[in-house]
Amino acid sequence: MSIDASLVEIVTYVDAAKEEAINAYNFLKETGTLSATFTFNIIHRIPGHDLLLAINFPRPWEKNAGGTSIKLSSFSERSDLVLHEERLDADTFVHVHSPYLAAWSLAHEDFPIRYVAAQRHLLTRVIPNHLDRTRTVLDVIRERLDQHPDWAPPTGILESNGGANIWGKGITKTAQLILFIEEAARFQSLAEQIGGAKDYNPGTLDQQWQRTGLLEKAKESNYVQ
Repeated sequence: MSIDASLVEIVTYVDAAKEEAINAYNFLKETGTLSATFTFNIIHRIPGHDLLLAINFPRPWEKNAGGTSIKLSSFSERSDLVLHEERLDADTFVHVHSPYLAAWSLAHEDFPIRYVAAQRHLLTRVIPNHLDRTRTVLDVIRERLDQHPDWAPPTGILESNGGANIWGKGITKTAQLILFIEEAARFQSLAEQIGGAKDYNPGTLDQQWQRTGLLEKAKESNYVQ
């Protein structure tokens, strides 16, 4: 591929990714998934190139800040980025502030997913809490994966005393995960008033994973968490 053709391909991809990100930002904002600061920062790896696309949105007080911000950088030079961990099979990283996940973050607790609308899309059962923020997310996640190969790779990590970092495949699908996981955190917080969210009954996970095509992968991997 010539330099000009490659450049056109990248520009076309970036334009499409920007539109996808704007749609994701809008549906997360409109559903109340985002906190009042509208913190939703995307880092997405452009396939076939050593490029990262960063997409940021203005805060509510920045009405004249120029709208969506786009920046390209080198993927290989960001060696501390969690997207370098191949076991996560992710190309999109989002830093987000959402009310109920932030509450779990502030409590310094891992978040156990006990809401089927979220769990059916995920093999992991827990969003861990990044308690030692002197360490990178990549170091913490790699240590977890190395020490617990029988646990499903997490799809994110809570940022202790802050928001959350969620990763996945594609901008839209990762944003959908944020919506589902935040909704789970909200409903589970409400459930605390009537005894707390309970774990799944036998057969529930298989039935839910069957709906999203994850059942065979769940059986093959034999993850315990």
